[in-house]
Amino acid sequence: MPPIQGARRKAVVTVWPEVEDALEAIISEYEKVNHVISLYQDDKVRRLGLRLVSGSRGVGLELGSGPGNFSRLVAATHKGPLVCLDYSDRMLRTGRARNSTLGFSYVRAVFEALPFRGGVFSLVTASYALRDTLDKPRAIGEACTVAAPGGRLLLIDIGKPDNPVFQGFMGLYMRFIVPVMGGLVAGYGYRNPWSMLYSTYELLPSNDALRGLISRLWGKVEMREFILGAIIVALGAKPGLCMSPGQVSDP
Repeated sequence: MPPIQGARRKAVVTVWPEVEDALEAIISEYEKVNHVISLYQDDKVRRLGLRLVSGSRGVGLELGSGPGNFSRLVAATHKGPLVCLDYSDRMLRTGRARNSTLGFSYVRAVFEALPFRGGVFSLVTASYALRDTLDKPRAIGEACTVAAPGGRLLLIDIGKPDNPVFQGFMGLYMRFIVPVMGGLVAGYGYRNPWSMLYSTYELLPSNDALRGLISRLWGKVEMREFILGAIIVALGAKPGLCMSPGQVSDP
């Protein structure tokens, strides 16, 4: 595993306690409900994204590794060690137990202050996790800093469609329909942990704004949209030096 820096970079911890509590409360139901609320597209899009970076080699970094379901998929296509990073200790313990035979390394940290030397990872990926950061320019900039020259970025997440009609429908879906579906599938009432997801969705930039943000920090970026922009796959490659996150404002 790449050495952790002796002096941790100063950063404001930006994980919301309410969101973190909500995520930890649904660990046992995490995958089942996510399959349903994504209309069974979540793993399909994950596998498509990984095919776009298939054959990657070297040390990989998964941001927001959660209970370890995506880690297994990454390991099946990436040739090299994988470091799984999450802020939640409970999520890390769950992922470690689930994937105990796969030799992953585990680190507890936030995206905005990655505790690694620069230029060490050949692949940096996050699956449905970027939306849980408050400072997205810093998070994406940190990912670029720790990536090796030529390293790949793969982001898979809920999208905020650029079309105002589709964006409005997606907002209604996240705010009202997702909590109902989550409650029914997992046996919760309407006031359940999935009602917190709208808070993270609300602060997402639009798909076009996110594409622009990644492009300003990483250089050339490719974005693919699914279900009318409700899910996105973003691909980037580090050309050399990264722009400082301080030079880019949140869209």
